[in-house]
Amino acid sequence: MELNEKQFIAGFNSGYLLARYEPQMLTVLLNNIQPINSYISGLTYGQQEYELEQTKNKISELSKLRQNTRNANEWSKD
Repeated sequence: MELNEKQFIAGFNSGYLLARYEPQMLTVLLNNIQPINSYISGLTYGQQEYELEQTKNKISELSKLRQNTRNANEWSKD
């Protein structure tokens, strides 16, 4: 498959937005579509990017909660 950069970028942007607002629809679409082309590859990578960002945000939130808990425990010891 030859990569068409413009189609890939359009697919990436669409995949990111669909992952954010219509994740179930995107999953069904990607599981049932053939053949793969630049746009579809972009959809897949856009979905993966959105999911990666969500995971990073959740890890960051957990780190903040842990730190707040540690700080609260240290204050209560005083």
